[in-house]
Amino acid sequence: MLIIPYQTRFSAKSLPAITLALILVNAIVFFFLQSRDDAIYRAAFENYAQSELPKIELPRYRNWLLDRTDAEALERIERLRSIPAQAGVLPAVMLMQSDADFMRDLKAGRVIRSDDPVYEQWREQRERFESMLARAFTERYALKPGPAEPWRFLTHQFLHGDFGHWLGNMIVLLLAGPFAEAALGRVRFLLGYVASGALAGGLFSLFSGGMLIGASGAISGAMAMVAVLYWTRRVPVFYWIVFYFDTARVPALALLPVWIVNELYQWASAPGSRVAYAAHLGGFVFGALIAWLLRPRDPKKVDRVLDEAYADERQAEKRSSLLAQAQAAAARLDTKRAAQLYRELVELHPDNLEFLIAYFNIALLGHDEKTLADAALRILWQRKRHAPEELRKVFLQMSQPKVLQALPVDEQLRLARRLVRSREHAAALQVLDRLLGDDNLRSLYARQIADCLLGLFTTYTRYGLKQQAETVRQRLSKYFPSPSEIGGLAPKAQPPNTIRATTRSSTRGGPDTLRIDLSH
Repeated sequence: MLIIPYQTRFSAKSLPAITLALILVNAIVFFFLQSRDDAIYRAAFENYAQSELPKIELPRYRNWLLDRTDAEALERIERLRSIPAQAGVLPAVMLMQSDADFMRDLKAGRVIRSDDPVYEQWREQRERFESMLARAFTERYALKPGPAEPWRFLTHQFLHGDFGHWLGNMIVLLLAGPFAEAALGRVRFLLGYVASGALAGGLFSLFSGGMLIGASGAISGAMAMVAVLYWTRRVPVFYWIVFYFDTARVPALALLPVWIVNELYQWASAPGSRVAYAAHLGGFVFGALIAWLLRPRDPKKVDRVLDEAYADERQAEKRSSLLAQAQAAAARLDTKRAAQLYRELVELHPDNLEFLIAYFNIALLGHDEKTLADAALRILWQRKRHAPEELRKVFLQMSQPKVLQALPVDEQLRLARRLVRSREHAAALQVLDRLLGDDNLRSLYARQIADCLLGLFTTYTRYGLKQQAETVRQRLSKYFPSPSEIGGLAPKAQPPNTIRATTRSSTRGGPDTLRIDLSH
């Protein structure tokens, strides 16, 4: 079973710099500094196979195992017996070298004593073999049994046995590390990470006499930090059980006992495994304690991390909830409530045409002129260059008197220009005729009205619609016989207050004004 917390939403401020730096250091160590170790080990074991050491040590190792009655010794005996003859001596030697208890007795002189006839030959060849192994980078910096240099408690955390070992650890670190780093801060996270790994290595040394390499203890500490720092808050996790995997959100603290029980179970069910379960458990325990000591004084810091991590998810949940409520209100003909909910959706997603159109249609069914004007204005100020068919239909709906009455005059002119662009010329002319019939409005908005009429005239002429073009020309001749008689106000340079928060200011004259020289 695998269950890992993860964080995928980052900003420049919350970039997990320490986590990424740790991954980079691990990569440099594995791909560059440890890259020659395979050749060194291969040469050392080939030399071992050609020496007298297999004849001296392997029989004594079998006898040493037979003198023991524990389950691990019995399991190793079975493994020795199962090695085929054609495999040579190297598999048996590798198994012997991995037995920390035997190697301790061997080096202490309790297996081959000084009075043994082969002692001098064995000691000379064993020392040569050990010196060849010592050339490997891993051997120089791994945490070994017995009295160890203190710096090995740090360096072993950046060593790995093979690519799979390195890749697995780095994936877990990349998933869990950013969560802990975001809550603790970079410096405290780094201190907690290396301290967890060092203490986990110390605990491993108490329970095992083998060599320890890998970042597992430190990474276990980082995972425990997430559990303690986020406490009962729900965090996103990736889990994998046998062949099934998925994501979920669970209380962070609940992860810690799950991890510990899982490690204890695996340790008990695989006594001969090379996996350092003691280091994993130590990392969990010490990481939890360190996180408790280094936890931020401001608990809201952790909440802010979760808010940022869940921003998209929470917005999607809110959108889904608002949409369901709006649709339910519309179904029971509660137009006021439905309009309020659709307006909230539009505020969250101002460029979503589906929500805009639904908001307008509900407002059209209601009796609130301000709501209708707000919905219409939001659609008129949409910046999409190529409006879909749905907007063309909405513009046609806006040409009815109920909507025009709710709109300011300059927005009625904007609607006329939108209708011209959508090639709904009859509706555009209907809007303009309503304005031309009012002497005061015709005088104040003469230039804008003339622009729209000229746009219609140009379009009709281009497509050979002579009758329609003549109808427009007659209006121009009647109301604007010469350019000098066209005055009026310029269109507004910014959207109305009702939608100013969700639209950009236009250039002077408006983005939709048709630039046509009246003198031609």
